[in-house]
Amino acid sequence: MFFFFFGLIFIYYNKFYFIEYLFFFLNSCSLIYVILIDWMVLMFISFIFLISSMIMLYSMEYMNLDLNKFRFLLLMNLFIMFMVLLIISPNLISILLGWDGLGMISFCLVVYYQNKKSFNSSLITVILNRMGDLFIIIVLIWMLNFGSWNFIFLNYYNNLNYLFYMSFFIMLASLTKSAQIPFSSWLPLAMAAPTPVSSLVHSSTLVTAGIYLMIRFNELFNNMIFMKILLIVSCLTMLMSGLNAIFEFDLKKIIAFSTLSQVSFMFMILCMGKIEMCFFYLLMHALFKSMMFLSSGILILNMNNNQDIRKMGGLINYLPFCSLIFMFTLMSLCGFPFFCSFYSKDLIFEYFLMLNLNFFFFFFFFFSFFLTFFYSIRVIYYLLMMNFSMFNYLMIIKFESLFLIMSMMIISLIMLFFGSFFMWIMFYKFDLILLEMKFKILSILILLFGLWFFFELNNFLYSMKYFMSFFYIFFLSSMWNLMFIKVNFFLNNFFYVSSLMYKIIEIGWIEYLFDKNLIFFFGNLMGFNQKIFLNSYKIYILLFFLWFLIILMYN
Repeated sequence: MFFFFFGLIFIYYNKFYFIEYLFFFLNSCSLIYVILIDWMVLMFISFIFLISSMIMLYSMEYMNLDLNKFRFLLLMNLFIMFMVLLIISPNLISILLGWDGLGMISFCLVVYYQNKKSFNSSLITVILNRMGDLFIIIVLIWMLNFGSWNFIFLNYYNNLNYLFYMSFFIMLASLTKSAQIPFSSWLPLAMAAPTPVSSLVHSSTLVTAGIYLMIRFNELFNNMIFMKILLIVSCLTMLMSGLNAIFEFDLKKIIAFSTLSQVSFMFMILCMGKIEMCFFYLLMHALFKSMMFLSSGILILNMNNNQDIRKMGGLINYLPFCSLIFMFTLMSLCGFPFFCSFYSKDLIFEYFLMLNLNFFFFFFFFFSFFLTFFYSIRVIYYLLMMNFSMFNYLMIIKFESLFLIMSMMIISLIMLFFGSFFMWIMFYKFDLILLEMKFKILSILILLFGLWFFFELNNFLYSMKYFMSFFYIFFLSSMWNLMFIKVNFFLNNFFYVSSLMYKIIEIGWIEYLFDKNLIFFFGNLMGFNQKIFLNSYKIYILLFFLWFLIILMYN
């Protein structure tokens, strides 16, 4: 509440604070920690604290019988801390601290259950996130040309060609963390983590870190060709994730593909140059996506940890409150009128209709909208409208716990009312859009068409199930063959090469030449005993570096 209140004040008075703290100054090199506080930072931190506190309350009951519950809560707190470090930093060194910390803690959380699936998924997650860290480090080195690591000053260097390379690597880093093509394979695999982790990672922290970095670096991307490339990549990712969600039967993976689709939607808004609209939808997405995972976690827990939607059905009769909340989140995902994401999605939809884009982007945008409606209706049909499929689960279904209900109630109330409230606050930052009636009701018509088309296509898919299973196995299940990035790929290529180099160089030639012949030669030359020198050569190397630093300081 504190951060949210001050965020409103900062919006009203249009203020921001830039705070620098100098740790030490050595040889014209200063180590400074920088904090940027504006309305975006305060709003985003308030939402992260709200969602994470409710997820912690949820985890107290959800992970109650787990033996390593304390370690789980500690990792979740570390995850939130690194995300806050990333948000408040306008300095690339401190951004790297939060960026790298998110990747490491996400590895620990995905591998939490310590089975074979968790190990494979966590390894792919950490390697693809490490690629994003590599791109940030390259930008960090490249910014030595500017004499400062604060990206807030970069607009003074627009006449330099250096910004071209910087923007390219920042875009690649954002694509790795936000799981866009070709780095999309880690996001569905990260579903091996516990459900509270999925709720935190997919709503407001890890996946949105790439979006937030692009929002902060938006000055770099003005009039750059990368925005057109990013628009194509985001369109293809929306299409791929929507098609995979239609044919998927794992509930958590369907929600993961919907996250991937919505993150690509945010990238499309960024490519249009509407930063405030993108941030508005980012906050709304954090609310309903966290609720979607929390409610699906209760459904999975009550179905004896079964995640297959074909084995569910009729759950509204057994878990009415949780099923109602889950249906509300899916309606909010679709942009149903007067839910929280309706205000942001409808605004973006109308703005898109006013742009001068070609038919390719126009078609992808509307088709991705249609796919979102389609897989949302499919999940509602399988979970709530079908007959109850697994009768042996009837004795397993438990009551909805008080802690679980309370944590969901708070976020759901904010989710229902915050969209219009934030729209009133931010209205002066948005353009006034006037459209004809036929364009205004186009989104509602697509929703109704998706509803009709689902029930028509459902019978057709059942009759064509052998052909569709062949199509799914050979094309869609591998996410357009992006799943080639598997553990075996790394084990058979990179890890094999690194182990070979370790055997040949590290414990091979270097040990033979340096530790035996070279040290023996220098030991005899300087009159030292060989055994003493072998035990203390590290100290001599350390003294050499200290001597080198003293020379640098006095020069």
